[in-house]
Amino acid sequence: LFLEQNADIAVKKDSIFTFTYLPSKELARQSNYSIRISGFRNPSREIFGNTTVDVQNIASVQQYQGDLFINFLEETQNQITSSYRRFGSGLDFYQVKGSGGVNIPSGYLFMRGNIALSNTLEIPLVTNTTLTYRQEQNEYTIGNINKLLEMTLVGRGAEYSHTFEKNQKVEVGFVDQNYNLIEENSWLKNGYGFYAKGMLHSNNSSRNASAGYLYRYDPFEKAKHNILGTEVNYDFNTDWKLNAKVNGAMSIYEIQDFVKPSFAGETNYSGKIKSFNINGNYYYSSDYYPGNRRGSMLLQQNITTNIKKHNLYANVILSDFSPKFYSFETQQKSANNRIEIGNRFPKFRDFSFNLGYQYQEESSNSYNQLFGNLDKNANQKMYANRIVEQLSWISNSSRQSAVLALETGIVKYPMQTDNQFQMKINANYSYRNFNINSTFQSGSYYLSEYAFSTIAGSGVNYEKLTMSLFYNNNFVNDKVNLSTGVSYIKDIVYGKSPSAFINAKYNGKAFSTFFNSSWYNYSVGSLSNNTLTFEVGVTVNLQKIILNPDQKGTIKALLYYDTNNNNQYDAGEKFAANYMININKVALQTNKDGMATYKRVPYGTYYLKQFTQDGWYYDDATFEVDRHTYNLSIPLHQSGKMQGQVSFNYNTNTVVEFQHRASGISFSIMKDNKLVKKVYTDDDGKYISFLPIGNYVISIDEKSLPANTFCETISYDITLKAGEIVVVPEFIIKVKEKKINTKKFSN
Repeated sequence: LFLEQNADIAVKKDSIFTFTYLPSKELARQSNYSIRISGFRNPSREIFGNTTVDVQNIASVQQYQGDLFINFLEETQNQITSSYRRFGSGLDFYQVKGSGGVNIPSGYLFMRGNIALSNTLEIPLVTNTTLTYRQEQNEYTIGNINKLLEMTLVGRGAEYSHTFEKNQKVEVGFVDQNYNLIEENSWLKNGYGFYAKGMLHSNNSSRNASAGYLYRYDPFEKAKHNILGTEVNYDFNTDWKLNAKVNGAMSIYEIQDFVKPSFAGETNYSGKIKSFNINGNYYYSSDYYPGNRRGSMLLQQNITTNIKKHNLYANVILSDFSPKFYSFETQQKSANNRIEIGNRFPKFRDFSFNLGYQYQEESSNSYNQLFGNLDKNANQKMYANRIVEQLSWISNSSRQSAVLALETGIVKYPMQTDNQFQMKINANYSYRNFNINSTFQSGSYYLSEYAFSTIAGSGVNYEKLTMSLFYNNNFVNDKVNLSTGVSYIKDIVYGKSPSAFINAKYNGKAFSTFFNSSWYNYSVGSLSNNTLTFEVGVTVNLQKIILNPDQKGTIKALLYYDTNNNNQYDAGEKFAANYMININKVALQTNKDGMATYKRVPYGTYYLKQFTQDGWYYDDATFEVDRHTYNLSIPLHQSGKMQGQVSFNYNTNTVVEFQHRASGISFSIMKDNKLVKKVYTDDDGKYISFLPIGNYVISIDEKSLPANTFCETISYDITLKAGEIVVVPEFIIKVKEKKINTKKFSN
């Protein structure tokens, strides 16, 4: 919410601004919140001051809210989405998904669900559905478990993690690799696995270490895979950072009846040497390594530097992918190498220009049948040399931009002796919410493109044309978003393929709705297809809850008027109705029975801050909540009353110019050299304050006096007694006098 007022502020005069607004339901549920106020000087909008006002909602029953930043966590997203989707003419899809949590006395429960129904499925499809219980440093999860480890484990299972005091963390889990949570007949049939992982300094992204063990049974390879590894992240300083992984594996193959060891290692680094920025990624895994990147080798190195206003860069990528399986006769082999060097020239007005050289080399045995080669292990190879140019133009004032990129070069294709010409040109133009893009390619840039072009006939040159137009905009105070576009693709693989889409979404506080639709058509020779898809749905936003993993209790505070000052409730003493207390930063007001309740409070230390109301006060106190119901008895003692005023004393004939203002003069009330309270005078120069009994010093704040005035006596010592009124001697404000020059004459 944003409110603004414009006004003229007079010199040496107080200005009062009143902002009125109705808090939202979500804000009204908060026990406290902050309002930020800033002052800007027109017309340059130069800020000259700002402040923050803390607002406390007062109620006899409050709930613990925690820190406001926790609202950004996923656990607060309590919402349900329901949608209907139709693919083509025969597939209907119904989906319900959502998430939400609830606090319980010892921790919290959080659930995430995703259920889908289709006319082609016999049973519902339940994925991404979990139930999590968090209790202090322990977390238990059951349902769909997705772990992106060295061997990916995705399916139904359970997971447990524990975080120790020094941010050391352990986690273990078991996964049955079936993505449908309620599948009945496939327990352990698609494979299963379990894992254990330990981490040091888990909350420190710059310096941490971990080690883990991973087991997976693969029914397709008939093998039991074991991986043991470690990972280290270490930032030496702001320039140099390192990540390193080492994994050793042991695979037991049932059919071959033997054990195969393997390993993998990876390192990533970034750093700076003088003006050179460098970073690299190096990875190697043996042929039968059971991890996600089996039989892979990658060397990637990037270097950039600035010479005057030129930005020079060089990139090298060498990769080889040759995994081996005992269950396949034909082993895949492929390699991709690329070298790039270039210069980003200095920007000229709104224009920028890049020029570079690119070398690309690719080899593979995956397309031999398309080439008519019966040797399955023979590698087909192509390599190309290209010049890459890019011209860009950006106009921020008109919200326009344009990019023209051109790649030209020569390429050597498999089974050809002569080099061939190839080119690619891309043009992109954006204006406000519109974007137009077009790409034309002549010649194959990859082996896959060249292989499919041979289907059309020997010597056929691969060509591809794409064109697209997109529009995106927000309406109705950004509550409605519309995104739409059309595109056209023409090449040997896809034929002529026009497509279009339109997406619309409304975002409200209580709910949001969306509509997505797309149309796709392709025609290759005698084959053609026409597909229309649309989806409608609604999301209902439920009340946000800040989940707390700690044990929780309820504070029940009972306030009474302790008339005999013995700090205990006696017969005949009355309960204090409508009295306000402060626990930490939360304000509560007692009901008619003198009771105030603070619910779902995490175990720990809390502070009762002293407050005076209607001549009665309670003392500061510290207490420890260590049980489900904590009863807090608060005796109220009668306070003393302090009142006083300021007055002016001056000679109108001799004083300098000043403002005769008695309001807004501040006083500091001290006790034992500590500030207890600040009070301010009203329009008549009077002030009043209720304080606990004791000895105080009240001092006038000379900075709050009108200009050219002063006070000779700036403080008084006072003693307050229960039920008595103490009148502070007047603070007499005097005014500076004019300098009068006197000249005497004599005979």
